Amino acid sequence: MHSSPEFQRIVSWPGVFRGRMLAGLGIGIVSSLLLILGLASLAGILSVLTSAAGSGDRGLLPVAETLSQHWDACPMAGLIRRMPMLHRNTSATALLMTVAVLAFAFRWFLLSTVANLIHGHIASAVLRLRQHIHRKALRLEPADLTHEQTRGANHLFQESAQQLETSAGTWALIVTSGLPELVMALVAGLATNWRVALQVLIPVILGRMILQKEQSRGDSSLRLLSEQVQRGLTSMAESLRKTRIVTAYGMEAQEQRQFESQLISYRTKCRQFSRQQGVAQVLRQTLVTAIVAVPAVILGFQVLRGLMPGAAAFIGLLGFVVFRRLGDTITLGTLRAEGNERAEEIGNYLNQIPSVSQVAGASFLQPMSKTLSFNQVSYQTPAGGAILRSLDLRITFGEKVAVLSLNPEAAYALASMIPRFVDPDLGQVLIDGRDIRQATLESLRAEVLFVGGDDPVFDATVLENITCGQPDITRQQAQEAAKMVHADHFIRTLPKGYETPLGEHGIKLDAGQIFRLSLARAAVREPAILIIEEPSIPLDASTKSMIDDAYQRIGVNRTVIFLPTRLSTVKRCTRVVVLHDGRVAVDGPHDQLVRASELYKHWEYMRFNPFRDTTDQ
Repeated sequence: MHSSPEFQRIVSWPGVFRGRMLAGLGIGIVSSLLLILGLASLAGILSVLTSAAGSGDRGLLPVAETLSQHWDACPMAGLIRRMPMLHRNTSATALLMTVAVLAFAFRWFLLSTVANLIHGHIASAVLRLRQHIHRKALRLEPADLTHEQTRGANHLFQESAQQLETSAGTWALIVTSGLPELVMALVAGLATNWRVALQVLIPVILGRMILQKEQSRGDSSLRLLSEQVQRGLTSMAESLRKTRIVTAYGMEAQEQRQFESQLISYRTKCRQFSRQQGVAQVLRQTLVTAIVAVPAVILGFQVLRGLMPGAAAFIGLLGFVVFRRLGDTITLGTLRAEGNERAEEIGNYLNQIPSVSQVAGASFLQPMSKTLSFNQVSYQTPAGGAILRSLDLRITFGEKVAVLSLNPEAAYALASMIPRFVDPDLGQVLIDGRDIRQATLESLRAEVLFVGGDDPVFDATVLENITCGQPDITRQQAQEAAKMVHADHFIRTLPKGYETPLGEHGIKLDAGQIFRLSLARAAVREPAILIIEEPSIPLDASTKSMIDDAYQRIGVNRTVIFLPTRLSTVKRCTRVVVLHDGRVAVDGPHDQLVRASELYKHWEYMRFNPFRDTTDQ
């Protein structure tokens, strides 16, 4: 199976023999040996108890006598003879019980160590992927006009990365802990009595594989039937939307017959689903019972033929280990496929090339002092929709311009071209006659700031939200900017003033307060061009009044471009530019356009007429 590079960097078969994975494998092998030792100790206790009646107080000596008949077990027989504690029932039982408890306790500690090692390795790798996603989002998402890419990045950052971590972690734990246990159990069983072990392990292995296949087939069948049941329910629910037509055209009887037919079909599917669930459950229980019963019968028969009960119990316990670990091993392919799918999603995102980049030889851009020009600008969305077509527009320094469009994407795209969040497919954006693509992004974005209407706050203090952590902005400058946009008053009412934490782990602000904080963040940097997208959330009268005054203050000696949601903002602008069919359709002051432009009157009606909703109905 082909694996994506991102998945290979996290877990792979070659990677098992390097670094933390190799350490985990080594510890997993030791824990497997401890498991065998613990099971052998329990089997030894059973041997002592069962042989006490017939052999007297001889401990494990009868076991040694039996083992000495097998050349491959002679070392174990010699060890028993050399340890006097194993020659009496009481001391042998106590010693074996101590060994079993210590073996299982230390094994639990080692398995926890392996889990911590694997978790640390996988979590570190996925954390690096999340860092890559974040860095890529910073480069890609400013160009995301529809926010589809933002939602996709959030999905990758949270769900896909978490699923990848879970799949890769489970895969690595099975490889480092489960596989060694499976191999050790098989080897120990064959070494104890290979003939009996094969008679027990072959049915266990075959039964486990059949059970796994049946589970996969049954789950797939139930999933398909569940989808059919859901479609039937959805189809019946759709009929509720037809009531007006049914009543108007006298179709009640026909609709009732059709609904009854759908209802009968739905009930039939539900019964079929429940019946199939029951059959699947019974079949699986039967398979499990058979997998347990067949080895038990075989071992019981072998005990009657002279096999030591302890050896039979040991082989039976090893069969259970094989059954459990074989089931884990079978899922390795599924886990790898799931992890690979999530890793490919992330890899495809990381491999995207940003549409905006700094050209070689770019130089510092001086602040705008004369004009901002759009020359024959064309732009289409990634989905292929053309929203700007050979657009020409010229804005003089110091103007206050409202950019409107019936399709909000057109105005947003035009404004986003100025700080180069997106670049035009054709044409140029010029500041004082210079193509902004020839300027460094740092100098351009220092002079062109975009205040979003729905910009969130950072999980930091109020001061850090204004300064963005830049040391060249003093506290005094931040406070002056806050006063300019009427944010200082509400900031001082917060528990710690400018040191109050905001965001998820701090104080929650309302929409008007967040917007004024965004204005302060922009005002403190004194840009030559300020783009303001107004909030889409309705604001109270007091907040609107403060924002209007803030606009007048921050608009001094700079060009301000509004993407407005309030008619009062449009009226205060010196120019109103209306885009339609990708071009500038009308351009002028509000008072002139409201009398002379049918398009502008239509835009105003669609946005602000209080009777529009009732009239349209």
